[in-house]
Amino acid sequence: MSFRTTLPLFGFLVGLSAFACTTVTTTSQPDPDGTGTGAACTSNDQCAAGTETCDTASGKCVAGALGTEIGSGDGSPTSVTFTEIYSAKKRSELVDLAFTADGSQLWVIGYGDSSVHVGTGVGGDKAGEWKEYYDPAAPHFMYKPPAIAMGVEGLWGICGDNDNRHNSPRLEPNYFMGPALFTSDLEIFTTQNDETGLGSHYDMLHNTSLCRGIAHMEANIFWTFNGQLGSIEKYNFNKPHEPGGDDHSDGEIYRYVEGQVKGVEGVSSHLFYDSSDQMLYIADTGNKRIAKLDTTSGKLGGRLPLINEPLKKSGVMEDATVEDVVPEGTLEQPSGVEVRNELIYVTDTATATFHVFDKTGKELRKLDTGLTAGALSGFIFGPDGKIYFTDRNRGKVVRIDPVATPD
Repeated sequence: MSFRTTLPLFGFLVGLSAFACTTVTTTSQPDPDGTGTGAACTSNDQCAAGTETCDTASGKCVAGALGTEIGSGDGSPTSVTFTEIYSAKKRSELVDLAFTADGSQLWVIGYGDSSVHVGTGVGGDKAGEWKEYYDPAAPHFMYKPPAIAMGVEGLWGICGDNDNRHNSPRLEPNYFMGPALFTSDLEIFTTQNDETGLGSHYDMLHNTSLCRGIAHMEANIFWTFNGQLGSIEKYNFNKPHEPGGDDHSDGEIYRYVEGQVKGVEGVSSHLFYDSSDQMLYIADTGNKRIAKLDTTSGKLGGRLPLINEPLKKSGVMEDATVEDVVPEGTLEQPSGVEVRNELIYVTDTATATFHVFDKTGKELRKLDTGLTAGALSGFIFGPDGKIYFTDRNRGKVVRIDPVATPD
């Protein structure tokens, strides 16, 4: 049996408590029958087209049409269920989120007030318990954060979409900005280092001003989107210092494809590193495309022209390869990007739409969320395999629940 709500979609997304989800009931399509062939696979093209996908965790073909995490219906706002998980102040402008490695916590960041929101026990029919945090040194280490990236050993990376002028008495930019590392240990996070006055950060390097996105690669290596120069930077923090310390001398920074990507003011341009093909997938917002950087390409050229601090190594990577995956013409302002099971999931903030592409750039399906322009930014796949995303305009975290209706 199918059913459809007769009330406006977002009339339901109000009044959430910390212990109960608000569910928007809508229509969608059934999950495919069966469990799949179970054939060994490493990519989707080794499974039955349209009816199976490669579960990379088990290495087997399982039943399910491709990209159905955003539903398998007509792509309208009523083709899935939207479940509100958390509501913050509107001024927080929630833009990105990430689960810890064990799935026990969901970390969400606010572009509008540099806030951090942590939900414990999120999943299933539970919204979890939430608490808001603010690091005492946030005006430097995470001012206007566009994205968050979980790393290793409980550390996570973040950067700021600013040129540091807000820390100048004359409001003059000095571009002394870049990504920082923090811990998910809540006994340490936001605890001020009284000796240095530098909050609880574990490391920071300074060569990415107007940062629009960040992605984890491996160890303490992260990629960033430089909105000032239209470039991609690779950072290796190596060994982080103590909380609130200031020794960054073991850091390494490498700049790629300067001038070949383009940001949009105030919009996150998210990144995703895929270890399966060693490509960095880029929401190239200003160029209205999804691009990929071959992280194995390029050769080390001269030193970075702007050296803000002592570094172990640095340089400009010459002849690195970046190319279209989804060229201009399909997306208006791509913002969020994730890769899962050889598929590329994208949010378009201008149209408030989710898209799913294969790695050739072929669009497989899309979902209109019915939200207003500017609402969509970052999203993440939860431990349950479902998509959790932020509604920036209203300061909310929402989950997509694909729901079934018979043919």
